[in-house]
Amino acid sequence: MNREHDHDSRHSSMQQDGLTGENRSAADHSANPHQDNSMHDSHAGHPGDHGHGQLLGEQRAVKVEVEWKSNPEPIESNQKTEIIIDIKDASGKAHEVFTTVHDKEMHLLAIKKDLSVFQHLHPAYLGKGRFQIKTTFPKAGRYKLYADFLPEGANQQLATHELVVTGHEGDEEINADKVLRKTVDDLEIELILPTARVDEPVKLIFELRDHAGAPVTELEPYLGSAGHVVIVSEDMNEFLHVHPADENTKGPRVEYMTSFPREGLFKIWGQFKYKGKLYTVSFVIEVQE
Repeated sequence: MNREHDHDSRHSSMQQDGLTGENRSAADHSANPHQDNSMHDSHAGHPGDHGHGQLLGEQRAVKVEVEWKSNPEPIESNQKTEIIIDIKDASGKAHEVFTTVHDKEMHLLAIKKDLSVFQHLHPAYLGKGRFQIKTTFPKAGRYKLYADFLPEGANQQLATHELVVTGHEGDEEINADKVLRKTVDDLEIELILPTARVDEPVKLIFELRDHAGAPVTELEPYLGSAGHVVIVSEDMNEFLHVHPADENTKGPRVEYMTSFPREGLFKIWGQFKYKGKLYTVSFVIEVQE
């Protein structure tokens, strides 16, 4: 069994190992010092540090141990793979009760190390602390998994895990987008963003238009919100999960407030639901000192 320990990133970086099979990580997470507390129910984190912009009632720090298993081994690209996540307390006993956050008891983000693959998954809770999901990894390479969950009576948790998917595909180069406007199927989505600087509050505005150029004004709730945004640094050591300032907006603009804890390249994924279809758009930006 490989062991991977999460630490408060204010003091250290995460030690990674491992990569396939069973993996165990320990987590003890509290509110993130880089998160703007005015943000509405947003999450942000670094390795082993994940928190809410607003704490939910009287929460307490808690140590949980997370065990990861994948089947089959080795993992191959384009092959159905089962991921099992077991949540236990410090004594090794299953933690059995979890609070639903945005319609789910766990959000699982699977991201390839070159940031070219993004999956927002929702494992099923099987009881006795066990979550399970089946997915297919479309490309070979290293992936990092972020499990976002809230044990009842505790702080928000972010547990991470790395795995390797076998195959022959190479990594892609990560470059900042020169134009922050993309077409995703029949929608045009623009990211309106001023210069992003380290530790300065910044507003992200997504503006959506249909294929005829008309503003989208009938966005539908996705996981109880007008949209979800996930932001990851180029080295994958910084992670933010942000929700809209107005979760009930129907467009054409969806606004988010956040801040970036360091300079460098960050990839931003926005997810929106329109006419029953989920749209995912991504942009790479450079954060300046």
